[in-house]
Amino acid sequence: MAHKVNTHMLDLYASTFQEDNYAPVAGKILGLFYMSDQKYFSFEELQQQIEVSKSAVSKGLKMLLTIGEINFVTFEDNKRKRYFYLDVQGNIDRIQRLIDSYLMQTELLEETLALRGTTNPELNNFIETSIKFNREVIAFVDQKVKEHY
Repeated sequence: MAHKVNTHMLDLYASTFQEDNYAPVAGKILGLFYMSDQKYFSFEELQQQIEVSKSAVSKGLKMLLTIGEINFVTFEDNKRKRYFYLDVQGNIDRIQRLIDSYLMQTELLEETLALRGTTNPELNNFIETSIKFNREVIAFVDQKVKEHY
């Protein structure tokens, strides 16, 4: 088992990922994967390292598995025991899903703007500006994803 990690750093991961609506324990689990040289962690090791209850670890793992940030493997010596790891490809896929979702939201705003009347020009202007902003951000992020991944 790996040495104890810096709990202050785990707390920083928890609060940082909380800004993206992650449960604090999910942020701590991700922080542990990023900070540790150990690739695989058993459920028990995760619980010991981040010092939270079994149910909290279980909920955090379920969330991270669902969105594809982590995954697990089993090994021949014990096929029932799962070992969790940071899923690099899953994270890249998650980034692409975020881009796709942002694009769909932008297209929905465009369709909505076409249906709107002219009685609220302030909101119409905001929607137009948002569409332009979103299109520029999507193009930039999409280009960077292609460059780096």
